[in-house]
Amino acid sequence: MLVREPGDVPQGEKMKALINRLTSNWNFAALLLGFHAWAWVMVGIWMNNQQSKIVGALETVTALALLMRLRWARLVGTAMLIWICGSKAYGLVARDFTWKQALFAAIYGLAAYHLWTKPNSGIIDDFTDDDKEVAGSDKNKEEEDAKPIISLVHLRRQQRYLEPQVLANALSEAWGLKITGGDGDDEDADGFVAGDNPLFLVMVKKPTFAMFMVHNRDSAYFDDPEEVASHVPNLRFAEIIRDHSAWLAVDLMQVSDSKLDQDEAYRLIGKAVAMLADDDVMAILCPQHRFFNLWSPELEKMLCGDSPLDALQEEIKAPVIGVPDGDVIENAIAEARRRWPEFVAIFKKREPDDERFIVKAPFTGEDGQVEHMWLQVFGLEPEYVHGHLVNHPMHTTKLQRGSQVEVAVAELSDWVCPDAEGKALGNFTQQAISQAAKQKREA
Repeated sequence: MLVREPGDVPQGEKMKALINRLTSNWNFAALLLGFHAWAWVMVGIWMNNQQSKIVGALETVTALALLMRLRWARLVGTAMLIWICGSKAYGLVARDFTWKQALFAAIYGLAAYHLWTKPNSGIIDDFTDDDKEVAGSDKNKEEEDAKPIISLVHLRRQQRYLEPQVLANALSEAWGLKITGGDGDDEDADGFVAGDNPLFLVMVKKPTFAMFMVHNRDSAYFDDPEEVASHVPNLRFAEIIRDHSAWLAVDLMQVSDSKLDQDEAYRLIGKAVAMLADDDVMAILCPQHRFFNLWSPELEKMLCGDSPLDALQEEIKAPVIGVPDGDVIENAIAEARRRWPEFVAIFKKREPDDERFIVKAPFTGEDGQVEHMWLQVFGLEPEYVHGHLVNHPMHTTKLQRGSQVEVAVAELSDWVCPDAEGKALGNFTQQAISQAAKQKREA
């Protein structure tokens, strides 16, 4: 029996490792992108199309980066392969179906999947111990160096109508740039939109070179909305997580040498999502910081400012617009106080770790301004409520989000808790505001 000394790798296994390295998904994806880049460049030269030349150049750079196994290239390369696959799949539906196009769509789709899930795998998939260690080390290093996603997301009632030129027009207005879409060919353009629904690639040259992805999906944003909603203490937010059926997101495609800092990226993304908003937007989400806020005209304006993330940290109070009777809100507050015993009865039967009980009460700041804020209830007395603030106070420095506070029952302005079926009960002031807004639209 031949006993292998430490580090002594049989010639056959060395050959397997070599084949795996040559046929790894890094290299296969680079080959496909290189082929596609060559086609774009040829079209650009033949038709004198500057946009085609730029796309070809971007794909060439990404293909070379894949060959060098740069970490950023894995994300960008996967996105490009998905875009190519989607474009070819769209062509099968919008134009004549051909098996050749179907085969190419499948190849690019599988290449994207394998590049993202197992980039180091090859044809044989039988690494030596050294190969396994290196592959594992690369994976751990990738996880350690992984950057948080810079993105803002609309949670929507239904999918937005969007096509390349529509998106290009919206971004041009939002960013004050000249963005072209579809087959637009303009050498003076500041950027362009490529792809088609539901995934678009956006490249801009100002304020610095940057690439974005725009998702426009006709599905829930979360894999399991019910599971996510069950852990959200604010029942209004939980309802939106359960009820939304579409989402739109603008993501920054990060590269290691990008000169676009995070604050500037969020300013661009904030303006973009504000411009793309319509009546179907229910809330906005920041995945990186897990900020969540109800959509409103006030929030839309703040997203276009210098600090869009600050807008998401404060609960935006929907303005009372078009309320025909000035007593409507006062009546809603009176109903909340009259029905307070319902909250008390349900609270007494709650599970110990159930955090879905919140109340709203007025707080006066040092500047004399009164703001109504929500607090998560953890204790009740006959005349007082104990809880932790859910909001970030805007008019006082004595309190902050999470501060433990005590408020008088007589001063409560609203409350929300789950009913016997787990649905939201209460929220009387918001119902009054929504009803007034509906009446105004129908008037």
